[in-house]
Amino acid sequence: MKHRILFTVMALAVAWPVAAADWAMIVKDRTRRIEIDRDSVLQSDPGTKVAWGRIVLSAEDAEEAGYATVKALNRYDCKHRSFSTIKRVYLDAASHVIREERVAEERTIEVNPRSVDEGLWREVCQPAAAMDVAALAEAASKAAAQTKPKDAPAVRHADQTTAAGEQATPTRVADAPAAKAPQTTALPADQVEVQTLGKGQSLLPPIPRLGPSGQPAPVAAEAKPIPAPEPKAPAVKVVKEAPTAPEVVTAPVARPEPPVVRASPPPPVRKVVRAPKPKPAVVKVAMLEEKPAPSTVEVHKSLHWDYDGAEGPARWGQLNPAWKTCDSGKRQSPIDIRDGIRVDLEPIKFDYVPTYFRILNNGHTVQISVGPGNTMSVMGRTFDLVQFHFHRPSEERINGRGFDMVAHLVHKDLDGRLAVVAVLIERGEAHSLVQTLWNNLPLEKHHDYAPAVSINAAELLPQAPEYYTYMGSLTTPPCSEDVLWMVMKEPIKLSAEQIAIFQRLYPMNARPVQPANDRLIKASR
Repeated sequence: MKHRILFTVMALAVAWPVAAADWAMIVKDRTRRIEIDRDSVLQSDPGTKVAWGRIVLSAEDAEEAGYATVKALNRYDCKHRSFSTIKRVYLDAASHVIREERVAEERTIEVNPRSVDEGLWREVCQPAAAMDVAALAEAASKAAAQTKPKDAPAVRHADQTTAAGEQATPTRVADAPAAKAPQTTALPADQVEVQTLGKGQSLLPPIPRLGPSGQPAPVAAEAKPIPAPEPKAPAVKVVKEAPTAPEVVTAPVARPEPPVVRASPPPPVRKVVRAPKPKPAVVKVAMLEEKPAPSTVEVHKSLHWDYDGAEGPARWGQLNPAWKTCDSGKRQSPIDIRDGIRVDLEPIKFDYVPTYFRILNNGHTVQISVGPGNTMSVMGRTFDLVQFHFHRPSEERINGRGFDMVAHLVHKDLDGRLAVVAVLIERGEAHSLVQTLWNNLPLEKHHDYAPAVSINAAELLPQAPEYYTYMGSLTTPPCSEDVLWMVMKEPIKLSAEQIAIFQRLYPMNARPVQPANDRLIKASR
């Protein structure tokens, strides 16, 4: 029975975004925004709910990643503060499905305090304050049932019918605090982006089955087959019988009140989502274009850079005002890593999974973009793997020694901060993952390709966990600083033939080493 209920809920949840979607923003940074479909929240097993969320990329990141939006169907464990992903769907800018991925083995992820995951979890699961109200409501309803036995037949669960034979409206425990704004649960105060949306209220009014207008969604009838063993059901008793709890009674009875609560957040949400949209475009045009509204050819020409000649590294800072950090920066990369202090560095926690990929020969390197779900955690922060690429020879040097090549795995967190893991490469036996990449190289520069095979970036990592770390910059224009660098000590091996294939495309695409400027470099013992 339990599995049948879960299957029904999953089937409804998978179809729900097609029938109706009420996306509300949870958090937004410079490159993407994270949203949840408040109409997709459904009860699964007791204490567990499923809901659709999505990550909407900026135009620049979408072009790089090969998709504009990724939607994920997650199962949230409201009792144990965790969640797992059931399915992912990748869409282009026109909302056309590029591909779908069903997760073969669900991985449970704990919800960290003061994280975006906690914001999503709070919106899907009822907050602790609402649970307390539910317990009080259940106690009041039991007392009322003992004093008014004649009203007992009117007390029903959400899946029972009324005397008239109609389906009873499934009143949720979250409905009670929704009518009383001071009792709603706000996200942590340091979540600035989130707090500006709600002004002390929960971001998404926790009434999952109401539509954007505050009225029951047209697809609400689909929830009928779902039993309601959840702790929300006792709130129905209070609605019918509890005269001693006026603040709880008035919330479900006065059905117009939830729309009042639900109607107030949308205007600020729209402003936050839409107002910043023109800003990145204006900034990018100002940074990348020197003339008003130049042609595409002119923009490309003005932004061209190379690894030698008049547009080489020595002149990057003069080619475009936005790249002046390449000349004036004091924490530029790469560097010759030497004189590092030996300490007990915490191991980097890589959580890479098999993923489809898109490979691009962008005129400067071979770049591989991967889908979401690949993460790296270090120093209390979690970063998503966005893409990785190669340089020849290695840009990094270790005590003056260079290597045949290097792979840079570029990660980004939800605040837009970058972390790059550098894996040094030397000549040896053939590497299976790299061979898969070379097998699918595009025939022309600036063309990309998404083959029907998957890779696991974990195969690029060496066995030994030791590494060097320092603060640096991007090694290509605009040379932005405040990038966390981690250079693995142990190199991996590629065959001479595999190195020669890359050398044929890019004989040299490495920026020269930059001054260390007394930067602190730490090394694993």
